[in-house]
Amino acid sequence: MLQPKGVRWWGGVLGLAAAVAATMLPREVPQAAAQQPVATDLPGGLRYVPTDAALFAYVDGPGVWGSAIVKNVRNSDPKAIELFTGFLKGEFGFTAEDVKSVVVFVPSLKGPREADQYGLVLTLAKPFEKDRIEKGVAKLLRRDDTKVKVAAPDDRTAVVLVNLGDEFAKPRAAKPGPLDDALKAAASGKYAAVVASTLANLPDEIRGDDVPPQVRAFQPLFHAVSVSATLDLARDPTVVVTVRAGSAKHATECEKSLAAAAALLQEQLDQGLKDLVKDAGAKDTLAVLRAAGPALKAAKFETLGSETRATLTLPGDLPFGGAFVEARKKTQEAAARLTAMNNLKQIGLAMHGYHDANNAFPPAAVCDKTGKPLLSWRVLILPYIEQNDLYQQFKLDEPWDSVNNKKLLAKMPKTYAIPGVTPEGGTDTHFRVFVGNGAGFDWVKGGRITDITDGTSNTFLCATGADAVPWTKPDELEFDPEKDPTKLLGAVASGRVLVGMFDGSVRTLPKVPPKDTLKAYITKAGGEVISDDE
Repeated sequence: MLQPKGVRWWGGVLGLAAAVAATMLPREVPQAAAQQPVATDLPGGLRYVPTDAALFAYVDGPGVWGSAIVKNVRNSDPKAIELFTGFLKGEFGFTAEDVKSVVVFVPSLKGPREADQYGLVLTLAKPFEKDRIEKGVAKLLRRDDTKVKVAAPDDRTAVVLVNLGDEFAKPRAAKPGPLDDALKAAASGKYAAVVASTLANLPDEIRGDDVPPQVRAFQPLFHAVSVSATLDLARDPTVVVTVRAGSAKHATECEKSLAAAAALLQEQLDQGLKDLVKDAGAKDTLAVLRAAGPALKAAKFETLGSETRATLTLPGDLPFGGAFVEARKKTQEAAARLTAMNNLKQIGLAMHGYHDANNAFPPAAVCDKTGKPLLSWRVLILPYIEQNDLYQQFKLDEPWDSVNNKKLLAKMPKTYAIPGVTPEGGTDTHFRVFVGNGAGFDWVKGGRITDITDGTSNTFLCATGADAVPWTKPDELEFDPEKDPTKLLGAVASGRVLVGMFDGSVRTLPKVPPKDTLKAYITKAGGEVISDDE
């Protein structure tokens, strides 16, 4: 129950195949002869897209921002939209209303580093500041090894190159390629969004013959010439995927693959509905997904020559705005939980850093000569979470609430906070350790890693307590084997209990374990046997 299982790489490929089949799909991608040259008058950023790009995406600004669905979202969550537009204005100098189109392209994904090489072309309704966009993108990416350059062919077009050469800042030469039809579809003005891929420029691993059995049904798609998709938001949202195959026989196989992907999505949707029925805060998401089921069953598949196509339409009057609000809340909760897990991970690393330097973990508290706790272990590990300057300000021979030490409460490091739970500038933390009676920590003396004979992966190092305490106060989770310890833990991180183990791993618990199991995890040398399913 405690140890999450990993997800294999091919599982991601399987999900990708399903997603391609039913989440992005062209209502009408114009039929064109395979070798006809691309029109030289493609508008805006489309002129910069290589016709054999591994990935390409186009978004029509007014078509998306002004659509009924997005208007519904904007009305349902004005605060989020205000934050988004404020971010654009503050970092880049333009708003969502100023964006006429966005084009993203990845020339190749064959090599391991090529996912970090891509282009972004913004077409704006008003002049822009080149340096501001360049700095904004660099700040957003937050990577020192990333090279960002912005070219300005005119005062309304910004070509952002991320780890790409200057040759991509020029409109490409007019020559035929696998993405011709997708580029023309984007240029037609009929679609809110278009996405496409040249399969030959994706990683060789997904195009090989040695694939897991669960992926074989989708192999024809990976061997296609291209896959393109359009989104029409004019009335009922309609997604259409078109697969361009190498032959009529191959196209028929691709149609079967698309149908298999739709069936897989139907299975996942049915399971998702079972889970959501129990969630009182997901009624609008539930309504959208319930409508998606019949839409998937009604999806149309057709093959003409060497092309096969799947069409999916959803009712336009669904509560998309409410579903967006619910999804944003779930996303924020997940992000907050990940941040809290990372904070707990940093605490574990700091504990081990302290052990390396002192040949023992820290005691649960700094104590005076009589054994009275003065300051928490959270103060002792400050130098190991890059807070040595703060550590130097404490008087270790004074209690946490002395005149000097109490004023340092306001400087609590973010490492001890839980997003969404700890208020901004808060001084209390839920991260606490179990102390006494064979638990991982004792008040006066720190233990060694060799003392943990139950196994470092089977013993709690730190956990989220039910109650928060001042971060410098030596107030921990007192372990009494005669009492029920389940009430000491708290599901405070988006409804999950977080526990850090002595081996450095971090785990999330959807519920507190039974008391006997919990006692086994708390003690470091109790000799208890914990089964794999506990």
